Amino acid sequence: MKNSLTASEAFAALQKGKTVLCRPEGDMLDFADLDQFPASVFGKPGFEFCIKAELMDLAGIQFTKPLVPHEVEDDQEIFIVTPTRILRTKFNTENCEIFYSVMNGFAQADAENAVLQLKALGAAFGQVIDYVEIEDGFINGKPKKQRGKKEPQVKAEQTVVTEKTFEVVAEAKQPAIVITEQTNVTTSEESLVTAAVDPEKDIEYRKTLDTLLQRVSESKTPAEVNAVYRYTRTWSDKQMEPLLQATHKRLTELADQKPVESEPPSLMVQIQNAPDLTTLDALEIDVASRALEIQPKLMGFVKKRRFELENPPVNESDYLLEDPF
Repeated sequence: MKNSLTASEAFAALQKGKTVLCRPEGDMLDFADLDQFPASVFGKPGFEFCIKAELMDLAGIQFTKPLVPHEVEDDQEIFIVTPTRILRTKFNTENCEIFYSVMNGFAQADAENAVLQLKALGAAFGQVIDYVEIEDGFINGKPKKQRGKKEPQVKAEQTVVTEKTFEVVAEAKQPAIVITEQTNVTTSEESLVTAAVDPEKDIEYRKTLDTLLQRVSESKTPAEVNAVYRYTRTWSDKQMEPLLQATHKRLTELADQKPVESEPPSLMVQIQNAPDLTTLDALEIDVASRALEIQPKLMGFVKKRRFELENPPVNESDYLLEDPF
């Protein structure tokens, strides 16, 4: 599925390195590469654009590559792939469940490819998924809140959902895939779950940390170093500690780097500032290696400097102190 873009949106996407396709507005033909259109196509009416999607194949089913965090904007509509359904929501870095769904490759920009991805995951385990339900999983990027139910009922219901989740994981025999259903989870309960995670045992946290540490070590400017913090908004102080140490170390290294040394002065300047005749003789030899057109001019500076060194100015005070005839 291709999302139609305006000319300004398409031009901005092109500047970000995206592959943009174009076609006449309302045309039944497929989108084509921009090299088949005039360069002024962005300023003319009657054209529509889209971003060429990168495709991947799993178990014989083709779908677009899942979204990654740096390509998604806040409040952008996304579709999260879960084992039982597709959840329609909006991207929000403050929500751990949404952020890590995107980070782990379980989010698509449209429902069609989200369904294809779920079917491909099922096919990879030898299952055929015929019907997929699409639901509104979150409102404005936040978990749904229960209405008309007391808190004890919510906790009891959450316990049942958790037990069911572990049964699904056990049947799939995939301990590396943790599936969490969001229904009836409140914001307060989510914060308790996040706080209980031990950074040393959190596999996804370790993977993300290793990626950010590598990016810090390869950063060339302080701005690149500080950019990694956009992915750590939900981290605790303990989780942030190793990254803070790494960024401080890299910023110190960048500050200590010596600037590139300036080029040596030109031969003409060296001749004019020669401190003695020995140095001047060596520079005169260098003149012979320069272009024939500039050798006479350089020799003129050599003769002038030689005269200055052989005839230093007389110090008037020393002259007055000399013995009279």
